[in-house]
Amino acid sequence: MKQNTTQATLFELIYSRTATLPVEIEVNTYPTEPITEENFQETLLRRTYNLMKTLENKQRKAADNIQKSQEKQKERHDNQLPDKPVEFKIGDKVLLHHTKVEKQ
Repeated sequence: MKQNTTQATLFELIYSRTATLPVEIEVNTYPTEPITEENFQETLLRRTYNLMKTLENKQRKAADNIQKSQEKQKERHDNQLPDKPVEFKIGDKVLLHHTKVEKQ
């Protein structure tokens, strides 16, 4: 399930691909190329390079989405704050809260 903030699944951000379900092993849905001993090294290097490139792009996109989400959250929070701070005068009654008092 895609995260709202990153717009990607955790698996995609770690492995740079969608997860393969056990049923997909029997039904070949993932595009593969035939690997022989002659092209094994070349195929491995190409796959590694593609994974590194796509992983970097997905992580950069996730970081951008996180930044945008944080900006939206800050804007929403700032809109809920009053325009001017509350000013207290001598003699005003206020509620005093002791955060260090132990709960019993």
